[in-house]
Amino acid sequence: MTSVTESEPATISTAPAASGPHATAALLRALVAGLVASLALGLTLLTWALSLMFMLGLFFFMLFGLLVGSIMFRMASRSRPLPRRGVMAVTGIVVAAGWLTAIGKECWDFQDDFVNAVVNRRTFEKDRLYIPQGGYDRVCGEVHDFIVAHLKSEYPPGGALGYLRYTWSGDGVMLDIPSQPRKIPVAPRVAPWVWWVRVLAALPLFFFTTFSVTSGLARLPSESELRRSAQMAGF
Repeated sequence: MTSVTESEPATISTAPAASGPHATAALLRALVAGLVASLALGLTLLTWALSLMFMLGLFFFMLFGLLVGSIMFRMASRSRPLPRRGVMAVTGIVVAAGWLTAIGKECWDFQDDFVNAVVNRRTFEKDRLYIPQGGYDRVCGEVHDFIVAHLKSEYPPGGALGYLRYTWSGDGVMLDIPSQPRKIPVAPRVAPWVWWVRVLAALPLFFFTTFSVTSGLARLPSESELRRSAQMAGF
């Protein structure tokens, strides 16, 4: 009985890499699970991380990379070892999807973020908006319409591409709306180089931490992992 128990891990540990439909199915499982997690994070926490000051968001990109990688590893770990190129490709797709989603969400939300930042900001009296009694919603609507028109006229074609051009320029905005007796300057949230360095550095960091976990799919399981799997299977 002892010799059979000891020989089983050695036989499994030298198994050849998975190939064909078996490997494809495992990679697809990892891809689908990774995309679900990455897109969900891209629409929520990764977008929030990009807006943090002093590039603190890069830390969260690395942290969430470990989370996404763990989910992908869990979904395909029983089929190890998988082709390394396939693991890298799947990881790259998942990382790019989450990264692009986070940037797209920031671009999409910019108009509303601009309204909240301008209307609710606390600054010197001369730079505050005049909010007439009962006119809060009207002022918010005017600010929203102004920034949409401003991006379209000054940074065509406006929208997401206009926001990227606006961010790259580093220019401020001189707010001019009917409800205000004067024009009000609005400075950009961050310097252009800060925004672009933060966004571009997030991609390789996100990939590095995610692949640091998923790269285990291309290796044979260790003896301790095999023993734990055997115990969970009832051996």
